[in-house]
Amino acid sequence: MKAEGTDMASTGIAEDILKDCAAIRRRIHREPELSNQEHRTRELILSELKAAGIEIRTFPGSTAVAGLWPGRDRTRSIAFRADMDALPLEETSGLPWASKSQVMHACGHDGHTGILLGLAKHLAREGKAYAVDIKFLFQPAEEAGNGAKQMVLDGALESPKVEAVFGLHGWPDLPLGTVGVHGGAVMASVDNFEIAVIGRGGHGAQPHSTLDPIFAASQLVVAAQSLVSRSTDPLDSAVVTFGQIQAGRTFNVIPEECLLRGTVRSHSPAVRERLRTGLENLSRNVCAALGLEARLEWVEGCPATLNDPEMAALARRAAVRAFGAARCVEPRPSMAGEDFPFFLENCPGAYLWLGLGNARGSLHNPRFDFNDEALETGIRLFLSIIEEKLGGA
Repeated sequence: MKAEGTDMASTGIAEDILKDCAAIRRRIHREPELSNQEHRTRELILSELKAAGIEIRTFPGSTAVAGLWPGRDRTRSIAFRADMDALPLEETSGLPWASKSQVMHACGHDGHTGILLGLAKHLAREGKAYAVDIKFLFQPAEEAGNGAKQMVLDGALESPKVEAVFGLHGWPDLPLGTVGVHGGAVMASVDNFEIAVIGRGGHGAQPHSTLDPIFAASQLVVAAQSLVSRSTDPLDSAVVTFGQIQAGRTFNVIPEECLLRGTVRSHSPAVRERLRTGLENLSRNVCAALGLEARLEWVEGCPATLNDPEMAALARRAAVRAFGAARCVEPRPSMAGEDFPFFLENCPGAYLWLGLGNARGSLHNPRFDFNDEALETGIRLFLSIIEEKLGGA
């Protein structure tokens, strides 16, 4: 349980709490649940919070849970979030606590949940009343992209009012024991699209009598790359990916329709909007030039995760205070997505990366497992943020 170079006695986190967190984390890993189906996980969280003497709030029709450690001013709070859901993926890690179902914690949400429970247990044992309430947000459905938004709609940031919110994600590419703090963009916006290219089918040997949707779709796939290479500032980040092309059933028939599906990512709201407009224009005009029709369906997902500058600076001071400057880094942001920005749209906050080392595999990989040695670092990071934010008061 001890990270290399760390004196456990100096952390302030009791050894039995760390062992409990690891055991809970492994139990959640063994019994993963998909988005909005986190019923066993919810019951386990409720049981652990109740045993620790933490105030509990639940939400009708939701698996979300909010815990409260009372402060002196019960009208205000700062919040910490952990996501709970898993992925539809078959695990191949071979670990004793590996999932036996077709669902797997391949993104480390089991570790995030263990860290937040560890923070709650530590605060309850210490018994210190801070200036404001400390709120623990256990969020469902991050992988579905709508869990944070629903918690906001359900009032999770109210009663008492949240004035700052913090979250973290285990990051295999960062060394164990380090913390990644970004001053601005952390993760990308995520929008998906579906384009139906409508033509006129016919014999594969008589293409002149058809309007070939596969040919038109191919031109569109190539042209869409100009949205990044020729329409986006090279200093901005953007991705346009076609992940699926579906058309036809045999070799000698030109089909009536070709279906394209893909995803668009960016770190800037302005770039995000330009990509959407650009893809709409290209789809319509490229296909029209070839005599075909394009029908685009845009599925808006999560905004980019953009840290509040003041809260990011606070988190950086907290990380340096807890671990030293050498263990606090600012890595490049990711083009992967996250629904934490729905919290950030409603109050200032910061989203942080927790170094796991890469021995456990990459995220969304069937061999991945959260590194239990990082649990202590996560708890201490959140605790240091509380102290930095509230000045120890």
